[in-house]
Amino acid sequence: MVCADYDNDGDTDVFVLNDVSANFLWNNDGTGKFEEVALPAGAAYNGYGDPLGNMGIDSADYDNDGRLDFFTTSYQGQSPVLFRNLGGGVLEDATAATGAGAGSYATVKWGCGLVDFDNDGHRDLFVAMGHLQDQIDHYDSTTSYRARNVLLRNTGNGLFVDVSDQAGDGMRPVASSRGAVFDDLDNDGDVDVAVLNSRDKPTILRNMFYERGGKSHWLQVRLRGVKTNRDGVGARVQVAAGDLTLVDEVHSGRGYQKPLGAAAVLRPGWPGPRRPRRGPLDRRRRGHRRTRGSRSTPDDHGSGREAPDR
Repeated sequence: MVCADYDNDGDTDVFVLNDVSANFLWNNDGTGKFEEVALPAGAAYNGYGDPLGNMGIDSADYDNDGRLDFFTTSYQGQSPVLFRNLGGGVLEDATAATGAGAGSYATVKWGCGLVDFDNDGHRDLFVAMGHLQDQIDHYDSTTSYRARNVLLRNTGNGLFVDVSDQAGDGMRPVASSRGAVFDDLDNDGDVDVAVLNSRDKPTILRNMFYERGGKSHWLQVRLRGVKTNRDGVGARVQVAAGDLTLVDEVHSGRGYQKPLGAAAVLRPGWPGPRRPRRGPLDRRRRGHRRTRGSRSTPDDHGSGREAPDR
């Protein structure tokens, strides 16, 4: 499950994946009450009206239209689902139109992340792969217990491209993966990945974007919440940089077997189209200050400056 304000009304809704039955989407009316609206919202089933063997979920604005979308993973022989947020409380299955299901149909899909790995302002897709049945190789030649994970690059024009074979040797390990978490483990400005594998040691993937000559700018921010919500869970992210506006939210947790985490909250007020008042903010200048009871996460990288408490 993931908690996110999908209808942009200022309160947090709840998207719950169910295994081989209709999903739940609990709409928060802002008074402490929830209404289950998955069917009229288009979130109960995939675009063909099928219930899926759902596993993991993440939420982010993949097409930078200011609305949070959802990516869900599923069982062998089923495509994952990218629910595009059309606004007005309506979601549509955009998997086929965007190519978001590439490379993952044959096996079971678990943890996932809508993460900008190359800091170009567009959320890419990472999917942890591996079958549930450890003897599946002996009686089903179409799949395997261990599999390579999948990395899809967001091209920025509404399409995802499978770049797993071009993304380095970190995408070559074969395991039965489950959970995946994303963070800048070495504080170099790009997001790394830690993958939990069944009956095996974890896989740590170091992002080499800047070591390989990447030039994109980034900013790390530490959140400062209130005493009862120190990480600012539920706060909305809004980053403006030139003609690009990025939107995200602080989520307490999502995916499959994924620990708690938070995202950055940014609301810049820069004059002019390109540069902030104090000059460019990038990997050479982090532009953040430590605050009590806060943490940094992989979603903290973009262009902006620290925002006040929500």
